[in-house]
Amino acid sequence: DPWRNRDYALARVSSDGDYLHRAPDDLLRDRELVLRAICSSEGPFDALEHCSPQLLHDPSFVEEAVRRSQAPWLLRLPQLKHFSEDKDLRQRCEAVAGTGLVFTWYRSATCFLKMRECFWATGASVPGGEAYKEVMKYLEERPGGAVNLWIEDTPVFGASADGGKWQHPPRPCGRDMKPVPAGRSGMWNCNVESRTGDHRPQVGSRHPCWCCRWLERVQQMHKEGYVICCVTSNIYDPEWVEKYGAGSSELSDDQAQRFGQPRERFRNGRPGKWGTGAIKITSMFGGKFNREAPVDQRTRLPLGQGCRWERQALDSLEFPVFVFFMP
Repeated sequence: DPWRNRDYALARVSSDGDYLHRAPDDLLRDRELVLRAICSSEGPFDALEHCSPQLLHDPSFVEEAVRRSQAPWLLRLPQLKHFSEDKDLRQRCEAVAGTGLVFTWYRSATCFLKMRECFWATGASVPGGEAYKEVMKYLEERPGGAVNLWIEDTPVFGASADGGKWQHPPRPCGRDMKPVPAGRSGMWNCNVESRTGDHRPQVGSRHPCWCCRWLERVQQMHKEGYVICCVTSNIYDPEWVEKYGAGSSELSDDQAQRFGQPRERFRNGRPGKWGTGAIKITSMFGGKFNREAPVDQRTRLPLGQGCRWERQALDSLEFPVFVFFMP
């Protein structure tokens, strides 16, 4: 039986934690083997089902699992609920998890779904385009939903101004419902936009700032106990690529330079080959998709400008945000 070979077992569970159930009992007590299974592409759900009770009741193992995965929400899973009253362990796990965007299960097509089945997890950032309504419908029909702050026909301030020289900071900017000054410099030098169009705001007029309100809503949902997640494509069903023009919003460094856009940098790094080639999403719901953001024929810029601003804002928050390619 090849599963009695530890090196073989390590290699298999590192790609898919569900393989852990094939390992013999002595390897189910192997800390490194189980840790790799937890951080594999399919996430901790199957791995924790199969690992030994000794590990499940070992606080040092749980803390190490959180440190490796950057996921303090592991303590919310049924297999670890017995630690729910251990405030000291919870505080240590919050500390070792770190902050910013977390790509541990980026390639999984089921991890986000399983999270929402186990506890309140919400999508804070979902790429737009023609598939947006279908993505939102899919998310909102499931527990946790999404941070939906679309203001329909109300004109709002967006994420950039002054010809792209000003970018909204990851905190309130000072424009939300404040009178537009006569001097149109910096953050005020822009149009306000709505679903039906955009226009130059009149001096003295007041408009919502979409970014300020979105940031406030994300922070509030985190305080309410939601695990905040982010999606970098609007592809759920592979057929959407052709049907809606759904795609990725990843921006490679070469693409950023070519179009004069900011490069994407994150606290915890980013998955290899970002914005280039194809990504293979694991599980029966997945597929293989192009990673380069397609170019908008109207703006002549890569699609997903708003999504990339949202990623930078989420990356600056003082808690981890879990990123998936697919919703």
